[in-house]
Amino acid sequence: MSATSQFISEIANLDVQLWVEGEKLRYSAPQGKITPTLLTQMRERKAEIIQLLSQDSAIHPAKKDNLPLSFAQQRLWFVEQLQPHTCTYNEPVALHLVGNLDTAVLEESINEIIRRHEILRTTFIAIAGQPTQVISPSLQVKVTVIDVSNLSKPEVQELADTEAKLPFDLTKLPLIRLTLLKLGDLENILLLTVHHIVWDGWSIGVLIRELSALYRAFSSNQPSPLPKLTIQYADFAVWQRNRLQGKVLAEKLAYWQAQLGNNLPVLQLPTIRPRAEVKTNRGASQSFLLPSNLTEAIQALSQQENVSLFMTLLSAFQVLLWRYTNQEDIVIGTDIANRSHAETESLIGFFMNLLVLRTDLSGNPSFKELLARVRQVTLSAYAHQDLPFEELVKALQPERNLSNTSPLFQVLFVLQNTPMPALDLPGVQLKEWFWRNDTARFDLAIFLTKTPQGIISTWRYSTELFTENAIAKMASHFETLLTNIVSQPHARIDALEMLTEDELKQQAMQKNKRKAFNREQLFKAAPTAINLSANNLVTTTYLQQDRTFPLVIQPVNNEIDLVDWVKSNRDFIEGELIKHGAILFRGFPVNSVAGFENFATAICPQLFGEYGDLPRVGIGNKVYGSTPYPADKAILFHNESSHLHSYPLKIWFFCLQPAQKGGETPIVDCRKAYKILCPQLREKLAKEQLMYVRNYTNDLDVSWQNFFHTSDKSVVEKHCRQAGISFEWYGKDGLITRQIRPAIAIHPKTKEPVFFNQIQLHHIAYLEPETRTSLLSLFAEDKLPRNVYYGDGSSIKNEAIKEINRVYQQSQTSFVWQKGDILMLDNMLAAHGRLPYIGERKIVVAMGEMSNFFKGWRN
Repeated sequence: MSATSQFISEIANLDVQLWVEGEKLRYSAPQGKITPTLLTQMRERKAEIIQLLSQDSAIHPAKKDNLPLSFAQQRLWFVEQLQPHTCTYNEPVALHLVGNLDTAVLEESINEIIRRHEILRTTFIAIAGQPTQVISPSLQVKVTVIDVSNLSKPEVQELADTEAKLPFDLTKLPLIRLTLLKLGDLENILLLTVHHIVWDGWSIGVLIRELSALYRAFSSNQPSPLPKLTIQYADFAVWQRNRLQGKVLAEKLAYWQAQLGNNLPVLQLPTIRPRAEVKTNRGASQSFLLPSNLTEAIQALSQQENVSLFMTLLSAFQVLLWRYTNQEDIVIGTDIANRSHAETESLIGFFMNLLVLRTDLSGNPSFKELLARVRQVTLSAYAHQDLPFEELVKALQPERNLSNTSPLFQVLFVLQNTPMPALDLPGVQLKEWFWRNDTARFDLAIFLTKTPQGIISTWRYSTELFTENAIAKMASHFETLLTNIVSQPHARIDALEMLTEDELKQQAMQKNKRKAFNREQLFKAAPTAINLSANNLVTTTYLQQDRTFPLVIQPVNNEIDLVDWVKSNRDFIEGELIKHGAILFRGFPVNSVAGFENFATAICPQLFGEYGDLPRVGIGNKVYGSTPYPADKAILFHNESSHLHSYPLKIWFFCLQPAQKGGETPIVDCRKAYKILCPQLREKLAKEQLMYVRNYTNDLDVSWQNFFHTSDKSVVEKHCRQAGISFEWYGKDGLITRQIRPAIAIHPKTKEPVFFNQIQLHHIAYLEPETRTSLLSLFAEDKLPRNVYYGDGSSIKNEAIKEINRVYQQSQTSFVWQKGDILMLDNMLAAHGRLPYIGERKIVVAMGEMSNFFKGWRN
């Protein structure tokens, strides 16, 4: 053993950790272990130590056959097998470019980047059950150009968001898409979407740097100025697999197992409801600015305590979590670039690793004491950063379930310091760039970026767990906490105030107020007749003593003007609708379509007036006749327009004339339906979603010309792209559309999961046997006028259909119409149908509060 090797061994016995980052030697050690003499020796031997530590870590070109995936790639590959056709790991970026952009040069530059980086020409297939990288020798991509100059800003946003959510197939190229939205001759938005398995946050900087150099050269007819890459991502994957095994892997695992143990606590943040059994990754983001004066104070405190800015911010955030959860054992995750070799810094690829940081907040330490704890935990984690997160999960074997986002932690906290070069294209200015991903891979993820204006914090959160207001309040508490920390770092953490001044004032006022009247208890005490309005003008009852669905509201006398009462009690109606899902207004003097429309407009001023499939009544401007469907046939349960990209949140039915017999409008409690649905089917529907397929044919269904109100195919195609509908023209004039829609949805206001779909209206199983046999003799199953499948295209089997029928049967309520009745439904909380009838029947319909599944990307 050489003298330097002996030295490394000796300091290892002192719990001093050494590692190499690029050309720099890094270390971490318990307080007091690094003496001045030892530090001098380390400096004197720096070159030899780096050489020895780097000998086993050099990355060399590997043979390009039977290439393994890196550990991080393999985790994403397995997720893709479990949840195919998902956009969870799409990485969308938008570049807002102003100037004279040469699209041909842009495309040439992008293709040169793809030629340079093999990972962008790589697909992933299974050989003998093992995932393998396959590198294509060449790939040419096209930049799709779409003129959006005539579209409104929301339409452009919707188009961009739809493109970002289109899934990739990991077995097929390309795993990178580029779309150029032309806002005008000199203004464009470049949409770049890449699958995370070939790309990470650092890769964006590599692409921008290379794009700038190549575009500048190619626009002047010059060759590429970029040096040849010495290694490729696949070489890193082979090196990582070869290095992290046996004794080396065991030693690295031993540290993390000792640090984390086998029973990590779950962070119990206050949420709007418990985690759903199956997580959908629906998320949203909000950004806030910590002002420059506060940022400078935080930086000064960090320097004073010999810690990094990240450590100070992390310590403050952990205090916030402690205050919210009352848990002293806090576990969070953080990103690390994992590019410790100089050669990897210039590569595009998925290098990023996750570190798990576990901090003990017990004993009510001062903030400075906590800072010292966090410093030690963080430095120690950095010294062991190259153990892949996937191997740690495998070793610790945490309990797995589909409701948790991450097996080891629920909250991610990241200070982004990825080098981001300026985009330098001749004649073109980068106005802004956006990272457009709101997918919630964790319960909560906070990304902080230091700017000249201060620290920008972006809070990405699960909308199943948190509301927009809750996140804004949490961010406000974080800022207040930081403000108090920098002014009194010696204070105990329980003495650090996090409430804002307004909250403190409100808190003081509430102490002097008596408790509010508890209307829920009043319901329980007398569920059959309760005066609810301030003027005792209406009573509420239920149709059945044991069911609160629907709520029935009736006037106390015939003199009440329903429209006036509604205008004065809109909040009350909204609250009761959310609580019950359906309200039956009975006994009010409403005798005409115009009166009904005035009533609906009083609740929702913007009624929807462009519903193409329903006939207009003629008297009302935005009121429709009920579906023209044979009286002797039942209309099965459905949530209105849930198979489309746009649907109403509110729907009203008004009975002008009840049928002589039958004709009820049964309704289904969609919250109850979700709860009693078989867990296995519920999980499959949540994961796979539904694919509604429609074949437009003149003979059996509406033609595409009538449905889309045009004979121009380009107009149809434009609509489909904007609505996230895939389309296929066939024959002379045939059109098939396919649209992925949910079967399980999250209500935008209550944040509750609901059974939300039109399976019964579309699935072939609900056709009468003779009709089904006749259609199948004329058409292949995939060419039927209508059908619905799981989102991956597989058939919904009879067992599932039977379960859905059972659930609807057990969740339904029905009543006999009375003339003048108005039924108001929350379309996501209540599905509806119609029973056969005899005699004349006239029900009219209004809809409002249109919603859209495709949220625009944030500007």
